[in-house]
Amino acid sequence: MTTDCVAERPGTPRGGLLARHPLVFFFLLSFVFTWGYFGLFWALQLPAALLLLGAAGPTVSAFLILAITSGKPGVLRLLRSYVHWRVGVRWYLVTLVGIQALMFLSFVVVPGNLADFVAPDRSFVPLWLSSFVVVLFLPPGGPVLEEGGFRGFALPRLQHLYGPLVGTIILGALWGLWHLCFFFGPVAQTGPDATFVSVSITFVLFTIGLIGLSVIMTWVLNNCGGSVLMAILAHAAFDLVQPFGALFPSTTPYYDNPVHIQGMGIAIVFSIAALIIIFFTRERLGYDHYLQEAEEQPDLATASP
Repeated sequence: MTTDCVAERPGTPRGGLLARHPLVFFFLLSFVFTWGYFGLFWALQLPAALLLLGAAGPTVSAFLILAITSGKPGVLRLLRSYVHWRVGVRWYLVTLVGIQALMFLSFVVVPGNLADFVAPDRSFVPLWLSSFVVVLFLPPGGPVLEEGGFRGFALPRLQHLYGPLVGTIILGALWGLWHLCFFFGPVAQTGPDATFVSVSITFVLFTIGLIGLSVIMTWVLNNCGGSVLMAILAHAAFDLVQPFGALFPSTTPYYDNPVHIQGMGIAIVFSIAALIIIFFTRERLGYDHYLQEAEEQPDLATASP
């Protein structure tokens, strides 16, 4: 597999310790930048619109490390993955329709929700489209701001070092932990009746759901040349829950509160979907296809270990 730059290999002079341990520094910087920014946001009482910028921590960290260890070639490779859109219609359907179908099932499996189901009317499609545009850029998800780091930078390296399944589980767990500040602390988005126990349970369920989603995203990305664009769309489809409030009115308190969005249903449904993918891909999650495509088109390989 073609690498970004010889400078990222251990033992090469450029970047020193940073080049030898890019993943360690990536996650460290991602947490420091994001959590530090949210702490500053709270301390200075900045305008609510600026909360969004904290989600950029992973991508800022990725570009910073690439600039130091790989220089212009590494930065450009990651940037090109943002516009890698020729991946086949089926993968757009899997990403946008498939993940939204899983979100729908996440509501259905929660006891009592199905009895409250309301069939969509003509207003549903405009609501869905407008909500999708909004969710691309707004926290807590911030798909556009996050995925250059998590999926564009970290995922290829984790897959190379630990294999596609273990690497994905590690990424999903750390991705969940990165969201901890939305559950505890000054910028937590919890409800007024939340307790430490209830929030802790919600966080665990949320992280399980993210690990399941990470398996799905890895499978999609490995079959799409590591396209960060597809990662952004998949992430946005997962975050797109507001329209379901029109279908399941009793869940309104949940979908309005980002850290309480049908945690149990999401954990169950996305875990089952992940297990099915793991079984049918024999734990490879399409990684062999990714390696083959990266050899044929080196620019699609956005990162090296």
